[in-house]
Amino acid sequence: MKNKLFGKAHGHHGFRHNDENHNLKTIHNVKDGETAKIKEVIGRIHFISKAESLGIRVGVQITKVSSQMMHGPITIKVGQSQIAIGHRMANKIIIE
Repeated sequence: MKNKLFGKAHGHHGFRHNDENHNLKTIHNVKDGETAKIKEVIGRIHFISKAESLGIRVGVQITKVSSQMMHGPITIKVGQSQIAIGHRMANKIIIE
């Protein structure tokens, strides 16, 4: 798989802007109450470590509990825990 990271020097959030990324399905594509399986977590090592510490890792089933308008937090259920994640974090969690 191609590296999706964009250089730190560019002050960017992590994604390259190309057609490949437009086909990725993220937590934003899941409706409230629906369950999905995590396919990939995209980001630098610090981000991936943080996601894993929250239980967000490849192969895990998540349920979208709720989301807020205007890029507010998204609440997901991972195992028995409910966590709120930001818009940018949600964009880096790819689902099947």
